Amino acid sequence: MFEFRDIEIEDIAFFEHYWITTGQRASDYSFPILWGWARDYGYQAAQEENGSLLWIRQTVPGNYNLAPLGQWERDDWAETIEKRFGKEPEFWLVPEKLMSIWKLQLGDRMKVEDMRGSWEYLYDIRDLAALPGNRYMRKRNRVNQFRKNYDYLFKPITDEIIPHVMEFQHSWCQANNGCAEKGLIQENHGILRILSNWHKIPRLVGGIIEVSGKIAAYTIGELACHTIFVHFEKASLEYGAAYQVINKEFMSHMLGEHPELAVVNREEDMNDPGLREAKMSYMPMDFVRKYRVKIKF
Repeated sequence: MFEFRDIEIEDIAFFEHYWITTGQRASDYSFPILWGWARDYGYQAAQEENGSLLWIRQTVPGNYNLAPLGQWERDDWAETIEKRFGKEPEFWLVPEKLMSIWKLQLGDRMKVEDMRGSWEYLYDIRDLAALPGNRYMRKRNRVNQFRKNYDYLFKPITDEIIPHVMEFQHSWCQANNGCAEKGLIQENHGILRILSNWHKIPRLVGGIIEVSGKIAAYTIGELACHTIFVHFEKASLEYGAAYQVINKEFMSHMLGEHPELAVVNREEDMNDPGLREAKMSYMPMDFVRKYRVKIKF
């Protein structure tokens, strides 16, 4: 029976099958994000009877159909979508590759709206690890200035460090209006939930910058083939350039541990002008573009 159910931590192995076979991976559909934020956004999943697709939806604050994971290369999309979602369905956060497949099969029955704030930024990991040439001179100078000002260490996240990262996240929230700004409360819940279940979620990686025994910045990511997703990154404004330093040091560390890595996905800017400027300043090589799709059968 086709039935949407809550996403639980026990679903990881089941979920992994669909994540691996999906034609274009977007961070919105990774397990840490869907499960970590599920209590605040009510994410649910439903499996096609033949096991070919796993449909995702958001139920809080309203019902929003998202894209499915699984076997996108098929010729029965019109029949499948109409059967499951009726005559006038609407889907949010549809990755570009799936949108193109749908467009070929659905044609004029489909209306597409760009969701620019949800595009995910892709970078060459070697650029972020080395900050080479004139293109990155300003960022490299900021990192070098940090090195002159502070005797710091980069450390990967371990069992011993996790409680300190959670404590830092609490302090970061307090310094940012208690995380009362839209989205920060939900993000905080997701971060703490993921940290509390670190070993239950596969492929999680992370690191901290430590200055005089105190965390100045941390990052949490996820490995996926030749890509590393950077899900969360926080730094204390007490230290200038801490964001640039954790970004560079984490990428350098990950390349050393996983030389096969090629791409960094630093996720969306949520239409925030400052965040967009910061992400563009690292000169992305491409994007995971996403769209809102309306269909009328």
